[in-house]
Amino acid sequence: MLKEILGAVESGGDASVVFAKYVKRYPKDIELLKASELFSIFLNSRDDKDLSEVKSRLKKLIVSRGLELSGGGDIGLKDRRKSSASLGAQERK
Repeated sequence: MLKEILGAVESGGDASVVFAKYVKRYPKDIELLKASELFSIFLNSRDDKDLSEVKSRLKKLIVSRGLELSGGGDIGLKDRRKSSASLGAQERK
């Protein structure tokens, strides 16, 4: 989702449509709403500084959300994975 939005912003595509789609789908996503507001400010000002702020915010969100999903003790599949210790125990039975 964030990569799609960033791609539309960077390519000069219709990013406002992409933002609107995801803001409607995720109305409680505060960070997405803030990025959308910043993009609206850019559309009114056409200032490159505002555009770079939107891109920067989206890139930071992509990184931070990627880290949230990829690490830590709450990995969704950890119960289904077999460790080398459990494999060795099964072979000994």
